[in-house]
Amino acid sequence: MNSKAILVYIIFLVIIAILAFFILPGALHQAPPAQTSISTSSATTVAAPNATIKTTSTTTLPPTYSSCISTSFNQSIFNGNFSTGTYAGWSTSGTGFGNSPTNLSYANSQQEYYSTKWQGYDGRFFATNYRGGLLVVGGNLTSYPFLVNEPYLNFKIISPQSNLLYVQILYNGSPAITDYFNSYRVPGNQQNATSTFENASITLLPLLCREVQIKVVAGTSTASGGTANLDYIAVTGFYMSKRPISSPDIMSSSPAVNTSS
Repeated sequence: MNSKAILVYIIFLVIIAILAFFILPGALHQAPPAQTSISTSSATTVAAPNATIKTTSTTTLPPTYSSCISTSFNQSIFNGNFSTGTYAGWSTSGTGFGNSPTNLSYANSQQEYYSTKWQGYDGRFFATNYRGGLLVVGGNLTSYPFLVNEPYLNFKIISPQSNLLYVQILYNGSPAITDYFNSYRVPGNQQNATSTFENASITLLPLLCREVQIKVVAGTSTASGGTANLDYIAVTGFYMSKRPISSPDIMSSSPAVNTSS
């Protein structure tokens, strides 16, 4: 083969190589296929033959505190101040708290409480087992379940020192926290203690991220000599908050906490 023929042959090979590069690029430089990620609740990883087989599974953990804390400073509780004028969001047992909350404006216009006015309240309604005059009736008032997403429960209360009158926090239907209050001994409140609402707080920290209920308990008894016990409890303005608001000396006992229910 002469030199001219060799040159033509080389040019022919070069042309074939160029065509192969541009027409069939996938055959020369195709990227590896992308891997597809599969998420399952249970996965098994198998290594090379005779290697250890490692099995993993997904476990649902209880919510952490940061997962349920409200971004708001205060968090309302449905009908926590009885603003509907009804016990919507609450249930009653016994007859103590009546069929509906007490209308404060009407009660004050009638000077219902021994010719004195209710004081220190917010809103227009409150719940009480005081039924007027010398009538005090036993009963319970319980909220519907709600999620604890703030560390404190704040509210307004009138209550003397009594083991028959208290506020509970229920968890799984059982008492988790029980607090007794004595609004009568708040400094400066002695003159109108029986008709003045004071601020009270309950610490909810042990129950963060759990569903709980509020239970207001009003018991009755008959003292020696047949004299009826006329102590009563009145509450309103329930809400959760990042800060407790409590009148001085209102707590009459340390809270008992039970989260094992």
